[in-house]
Amino acid sequence: MNIFTKDQLHELQKVRQFPCISYYLPVQKEGADTRQGPIRLRQLVKATEENLHGKGLRTPQIEKIVKPVEELFDQALFWEHQDATLGLFFNANGLIIHQLPIAVQESVTIADRFMIRPLLPVFEHDGHYHLLTLGLSDTRLYRCTRYSSSELKLTSLPESLKAIFETYSTEKQLQHHSGSSRGRNSSGGSVFHGSESMKDSEKDRIFEYFQQIDASLKKSLPDDQTPLVLVCVDYLYPLFKSVCKDPRLMAAHISGSPDTLKRETILKNGWEIVQPLFMQAKTTALKSCQKLMGTPRVIEDIRQIMPAASQKQIEYLFLSDGKQVWGRSDPLSGHVELLPEDRQPEFGEEELLDLAAMQVIQNGGQVFVLNHPEMPEPSDCVAVLRF
Repeated sequence: MNIFTKDQLHELQKVRQFPCISYYLPVQKEGADTRQGPIRLRQLVKATEENLHGKGLRTPQIEKIVKPVEELFDQALFWEHQDATLGLFFNANGLIIHQLPIAVQESVTIADRFMIRPLLPVFEHDGHYHLLTLGLSDTRLYRCTRYSSSELKLTSLPESLKAIFETYSTEKQLQHHSGSSRGRNSSGGSVFHGSESMKDSEKDRIFEYFQQIDASLKKSLPDDQTPLVLVCVDYLYPLFKSVCKDPRLMAAHISGSPDTLKRETILKNGWEIVQPLFMQAKTTALKSCQKLMGTPRVIEDIRQIMPAASQKQIEYLFLSDGKQVWGRSDPLSGHVELLPEDRQPEFGEEELLDLAAMQVIQNGGQVFVLNHPEMPEPSDCVAVLRF
């Protein structure tokens, strides 16, 4: 099962069909116990069936919608390989399953679109980066986020470092056994290259190898500002940096052999290197908000934010984590009606912070889900308008 990606977020955003059902189910295991996940999922399905009956759907329709989810109940192997949270998104067209590496509160949402706001912290600071591993056996390129990695194909890769070292070892042996002469003026001994000469020759070969990798990267990397992190033993990094002049190559590298480092360690260390870059977006947004505070460009009322979001006017949207605001929003008139806090949502009423986030993302704005103390104002939501 793949870790959730931003492309998959966009695919979920495109769906408009009733009913779209979103489950967020915490599935962290206590020891080897995997029974709680299926038990809670059965409870969610039962509640969903009752809700759909109340909304007028017939039993055969409901059975078709929930069947793919019910098939997960007894799949022991499925439950053994979960992470922090399970995201299930389904409708009459089928089931989409995503494994989420973050803790999300258990919830069920039934609407004409999928609930996406709990997913946004997965893309904290909206960052992905490329990671290049220089191992003895091979060289690999990955596209990474804070929590995931997927391998990208490198074209025209040269032989491995291991092959280069083996070549030098063979050449050294040949040099040791060559040069013997039977003539009168012959010394009769073996000819050796000095150790320094051998090191220089080895560096030259590695230098050529890195030049080929650099050429392959130029063909394989997209033309964007995505940072590049190198994983290698320490003495190789300055050699590679002297060859690769790509400004996206980070000044720090992950020290160690990628042949022995664990994937989790590489991802953790890679994120620590690139995180300051991605923090800049959040820092810039907060500074802009603070600078404009008190002007008409900063709004905090969801009744103003909703029409601004639908009209592509929002540059930054800050949402307080865990907060919800239910109601109805008419994109044509701009009218927003809020649901009283003591009443449960009814059919046609939506979680407005989620809807605003989706519209801002679709219209090219940035959304930041913050802990409440981080919010620029003590409010559930704050937006900075483009004009």
